[in-house]
Amino acid sequence: MMAGVVCRWSALGSRPSVGMGTQSRVGELMGDDLGVEVGSLMADAGLPALRQFSFTTRPYLAVDDITGEPIGLDDVDTRVRWLLDLISGAEAQMLSRLWQPATFDVLAAGVDRQGRKLPVQGHVAAARLGWDPHYPDGVYVPSRVTRVVTAQVMATLRTLAYRGTAIAALSERFDPATGTLAPPTEPGDWVPLGFVRGVVRQLIARARREGGALAGRLRITDMQGPPQTSAMARLSAADRQLAQLTAAEFELVLTVKLPTCPAPAGRAQWRRVRLTATIPGHLHSRAITDWHLPTLVLDQRGLLWRCAATELVPSGDLGSAAVAVGVDWSPSTLGAAAITTENSDGLSSDFRGWTYDDRGLGIKLGACRPKARGCTAKLPS
Repeated sequence: MMAGVVCRWSALGSRPSVGMGTQSRVGELMGDDLGVEVGSLMADAGLPALRQFSFTTRPYLAVDDITGEPIGLDDVDTRVRWLLDLISGAEAQMLSRLWQPATFDVLAAGVDRQGRKLPVQGHVAAARLGWDPHYPDGVYVPSRVTRVVTAQVMATLRTLAYRGTAIAALSERFDPATGTLAPPTEPGDWVPLGFVRGVVRQLIARARREGGALAGRLRITDMQGPPQTSAMARLSAADRQLAQLTAAEFELVLTVKLPTCPAPAGRAQWRRVRLTATIPGHLHSRAITDWHLPTLVLDQRGLLWRCAATELVPSGDLGSAAVAVGVDWSPSTLGAAAITTENSDGLSSDFRGWTYDDRGLGIKLGACRPKARGCTAKLPS
């Protein structure tokens, strides 16, 4: 018998709790006033559902796609580094150029100059807005690599757009004299407490630098500089002209176009390389329907693929479930769980539950703080 998944929101806060089990009977046990169900089945009972997951792997073989000649993995790492240098350099330049309030106004509005809604795909939205990366003079970069650059820049800017909106709203409620915020007046002004604390620290530091006064409404571009991003290549933003991925037996074969020198001057200095990596053993028996193009990164061991795949999983039938698991979070614990079982006598639970207790870790951290302060203290002059 398979248990279904129910998502509930606690009435005491906005933290979700996940339950597996009988939907109606759990509502009777918990009380309808303790939570409101916001989740629903994504597929009919008994039918398979699609789920995406991630994993990592590394190539163990590389050959030239045209000649079939083997290529050393060290040479592949070097060529991937040249690719990442081109991408990260263009990405940093583009972020620096777009780091202005007008950029975040456009992202908050979500429309282009003609009033059309911006596409979800980052590279398409950037092209519609006319946001293009710049490369050094004399360097040729394929248009599909430009797609990767603009997609990564748009992902970064869209992530920071929420922070920019919150900073603008919080700065209007900030009192430099007391270092506190006025209470919110609109429901949309609510911001997570942890985020508020970080922004308030920034506002207090800025007020001190400016002599205790802030010049009205502040933007994220006033509070911080352009973000520093990690060097990576999200190949999912490109198409088959740059990269393609195939699965055969227990291997993944990635064919990707890489530069042959640090500053390629033309098409001839971009050649396709065929990389082969092993599929992790725990994925061999899973019903995977699609393998997605990986993200390429370099670490101490060389080239690493950050991959994603889609698999078929059976969807649960909530009406036939007999066990419910409820999980919640609280300020004193990272997680608390309890189980309720339905049997012939009704619903039963020992209400004992399981709780993650980090008091031991907190004690160790408290003991380490004085030592850390001593290590970072300035030497007397």
